[in-house]
Formats: sequence, C-alpha cells, structure tokens
Amino acid sequence: MPPLPDPLTSDAPRGSGDGAGIPIKVPGFDATRCAQYLVGTDGAPPRAQLMQALAVTLAPSVPRRALDLGCGPGRETLALLHAGFEVVAIDPYAEMILRTRRLLQSDAAELVHRAQLFETTLELYAPSIRHGAFGLVHAGFVLPFVLPTDFALAFDSLRAGIAKGGLFVGQFFGPNDEFIRESGRDVMTCQTAEEVDRLFDGFEILSREEVDREGHIGRGRAKWWHVHHIVARRE
Repeated sequence: MPPLPDPLTSDAPRGSGDGAGIPIKVPGFDATRCAQYLVGTDGAPPRAQLMQALAVTLAPSVPRRALDLGCGPGRETLALLHAGFEVVAIDPYAEMILRTRRLLQSDAAELVHRAQLFETTLELYAPSIRHGAFGLVHAGFVLPFVLPTDFALAFDSLRAGIAKGGLFVGQFFGPNDEFIRESGRDVMTCQTAEEVDRLFDGFEILSREEVDREGHIGRGRAKWWHVHHIVARRE
C-alpha cells in the first residue's frame, strides 16, 4: 500500500490551490449552520450507519484505508482508526480539522500516525483520488453540500476511488429536505430515490433507509429531514 500524503502541505488540495490557507466557502453550510451542527451534535457517538459498515467483514484484498469526507469534529475518523483503518480525513473548516486533531491526540495518540487531515472540500480533493485507493468511504451528510455543477464529476471520482469489495457509507438529501427547499438556486444537491439507484449501479446495497419527516439537528433546533441513508459495497 503506498504511503499516505503528508497533511496540509503546500501540495495539498486547498481553497486557494496553493496552500496559502484562504478560507474555503461552502454556500449551503455557512457559519450559522456549522454552529447549529456543533451544538446539536456535541457529545454524540459516531453515526450509526458507519458503525453498521464497520461490522461488515472485508475481503483481505480490500485496502484498510478509509476516506472520511467532512470529518467535522472527528468522531467518525476516530472510529475508523480504532477499527484498524488508515484514514484520510477532509473538511473545509479549519476549526473542524483542529477539533479532529485534538480528539485524536487525546483519545488515540498512538494511532495519530495513521491519520492525515486536509482542510479542503470533496470538489477540490476529488482529482487526487486514486482508482481503488479506499476500502471504505464515509460521506456523512456531506454530498448534499456539493454544488450541483460539480456533483457528477466529484461523485464519479469518489466511486472510482472505492476498491472492489469496498464500502460506501453516507447520506443524500431528498427534494423535501428543509435545507434543499430553503437553499438558493444551484447551491445544494439533492436526489430522488430513483436517482440514488442510478448512483449505485454496480454496488450491492447492504442497507438503505429513506427518512422524510420532522426531526432535529442532533439535539438542537427542529428541521424537516428528507434523507437517503446508504451503506453499499462495490461489486
């Protein structure tokens, strides 16, 4: 297995393209939504769909390397490390990268050398994804915030990066989701159930749940959710 890249170096994919640290903007996930997410999910366990995927036995040929998209404060990155994966974790917010680094150093200092953290988005990172590089991709509530104009290319790169027998774990928003309904034109991406089917042609669906109801952002404010939860294995 080739070595992981060095974290946050000048050749890492970042908002400015040159490592200068220019803040990356995600139109659908502004500072207000970021703060609501942190308050609503403070102290929460890793996402249930990821823990379900980690219980799946992978073939020996599947690389023990994972990609954690939109790693947030690092709960899922930590779970992946404890499950024996090397992890590339990305997030566009410097605060999230800092929180993840602190969590790993405090909870799993002996595992930190197996994690690489990048301050970037999927759209910027996608061109560097090698074919079949990852045995597991976790996209926890990230893909809806990819701009519609960039989604197809970014998701194609993501699919190609999953090794044969590897797993995808993640969420897609449906058209009834409150964030989708309130977003501006061409700001967020959503999929119908049929469109999700097409995205996973060539995958075995291990678990699928569609939620279309009122809920909360973690334990925070109320929100109408329309979400497709997916766990799938590349055939």
